[in-house]
Amino acid sequence: MNAGILLMAAGLSRRYRAASGGQHKLSGLLPGGSTVFEQSLRHAQQSGLQVMVILRPEDAGLQALAARAGAAFHCVASGGLGESIAAGVAATATWPGWLVALADMPLLKPETYLQVNAALMHAACARAVYGEQAGHPVGFRAEMRQALCALSGDQGARALLLSTPPHPVPVDDPGCVWDIDLPEQLPRPAQ
Repeated sequence: MNAGILLMAAGLSRRYRAASGGQHKLSGLLPGGSTVFEQSLRHAQQSGLQVMVILRPEDAGLQALAARAGAAFHCVASGGLGESIAAGVAATATWPGWLVALADMPLLKPETYLQVNAALMHAACARAVYGEQAGHPVGFRAEMRQALCALSGDQGARALLLSTPPHPVPVDDPGCVWDIDLPEQLPRPAQ
């Protein structure tokens, strides 16, 4: 069984925009010249799994980047991560499972997706763990489709993960727990 990746990019980026003069965090530049979004998408695609990017309808720039990268995308005027996950799962209802990842995690390794995907052979829900920290992606098999489609609000799948604790997947990937919320969190070029 191969799950597909839902790359969540439908957030409003309010804190980052407030701290950066209006720039979306997914447009932040990384060393090497890629944006946060481009690198996150590239790493997801390098896993070899199907990828569906969840975007906002007004984010034409991100839609264009996804299209140039050959990535399928689905637009939703989301009220929060839970609603975005629900829309993504509904748009890919025939997939045998989903790996939910956040597009503001550009250091998440392609191998981490594959490790969580493999864990879904033995668990209905699995999650990358680095050290003692729970990370992303979080994987769900198809039997969780109905519960995922019922998600709403800005808490993502937290309540679902409490009722169905994920199988921990230890990974050697600090990128699975590191995301960008403010401009000073962008990686800097080596000196």
